Amino acid sequence: MTSVWSNSVKIKERPTLTSDLYVEAAAIGGGMAGILTALFLQEQGFDTVVLEADRIDSGATKNTTAKVTAQHDLIYDRLIEEKGLLKAKQYAAANMQAISEYRRLISEKNIDCDFTECFAHLYTNETADIMEREARAALRAGIDAKFTTETELPFPV
Repeated sequence: MTSVWSNSVKIKERPTLTSDLYVEAAAIGGGMAGILTALFLQEQGFDTVVLEADRIDSGATKNTTAKVTAQHDLIYDRLIEEKGLLKAKQYAAANMQAISEYRRLISEKNIDCDFTECFAHLYTNETADIMEREARAALRAGIDAKFTTETELPFPV
């Protein structure tokens, strides 16, 4: 299966690196995160290159819906358990800052990309307790989360 933008957007090919290149910073990976990192480095005055093994937007980003979220699957309950609340809060804050930066860039650069802010939803085919634990953990980490069974879906959840 290919994503909608894989079929509709053609990104200009970039030349393969054929010799040594001396720069102050390198962003590894040409997906959304790598490109954003390179832009931030350039905005701070660093001579920067993006290094991508294949093509820009050819990896994980290529087959996504370009959704930018701070809720990546069931992560906060596990993060708190394995790494502690402070690390979970740092992870949540970094992800929320990334969303803010995308919002800023879209506005500042007047990018016509249909950026829309929506709620992130997680669901399960298992018992609800795992989702309730994740909602509580996300709240503790600083994400505005809640557990609900009330949705706009045309079937019960």
